[in-house]
Amino acid sequence: MDLKYSILLLILSHHLVLCAARTSDWSYSGEHGPTYWPGLCVTGKKQSPINIVTEDTFNTDIGELKFIRYDFAFECKITNNGHSVQLQLSGVPVHLEGANLESTYILEQIHFHWPAEHTVDNNRDALELHFVHYKEQYGNTSAASKHENGIAVVATLFELDNEDNMEITPILKATELISNGIGKSAELNESKFIPSLFLPKDHTTYYHYDGSLTTPGCQETVMWYILTEKLSVSEQQLNVFKSVETSNGTLSFNYRPTQAIGERTIYHHLLGYSTAGIVSCNLLNVHLGLFLTKFLLYN
Repeated sequence: MDLKYSILLLILSHHLVLCAARTSDWSYSGEHGPTYWPGLCVTGKKQSPINIVTEDTFNTDIGELKFIRYDFAFECKITNNGHSVQLQLSGVPVHLEGANLESTYILEQIHFHWPAEHTVDNNRDALELHFVHYKEQYGNTSAASKHENGIAVVATLFELDNEDNMEITPILKATELISNGIGKSAELNESKFIPSLFLPKDHTTYYHYDGSLTTPGCQETVMWYILTEKLSVSEQQLNVFKSVETSNGTLSFNYRPTQAIGERTIYHHLLGYSTAGIVSCNLLNVHLGLFLTKFLLYN
């Protein structure tokens, strides 16, 4: 009886391990590609990424994003996680605040998608970088992903250029060291990582919407901020990312197709948009006042 019970437990354990392996076994193409991702990835109503149609966005002044300690220099570990090139910083926490964020969000990791996941007016850029933050009270992105607005992601788009982007060169050198092994990591040896160098000079304008993680399980708990201005990357630099190896071969691309917007509103924060509105109203009041004064004087 005990032997049968032990065998049953062994079979059950093996089955659970296999199921867990299948759950985590996803990719960007083939039988494990985005079309076959399970759960919310299929049934969700607020999925990401999306195509942003600029003429359909709603201009708003929800405030500027505040990038706290983004200008600090950090030790940085770069890892080939099998789905992307991921960066993790060591040292004091990096914060995101402002805009419509109700509390402080902590930067957990940074990663790249090639080509870009979000499109603007159906234009897909060469590269997209995600700064992934979690709401401070939850401690990490895994826990935060279970709560509404638990995660805030800032996305920087890179357009193709003939010239190399020198800021990204140290990352690419480290990527070459880890490209041939899943789980392989390397340190930035030549320089430290300064997050603000991967924000466009004008990072005051952005698109914003409520969405999801762009990888399984696609939890719909993400506040997205896609910066309007872009950085650049050369074809030669892009090819370094495209040479990263995974269990399914070379990772020539790692983007999820755009998802239906549905009934969501896409906001466009423009610096001074609200101020311009106030100025216009003030000017209107001045002109109206002058008109009434003249009317009363001559009638």
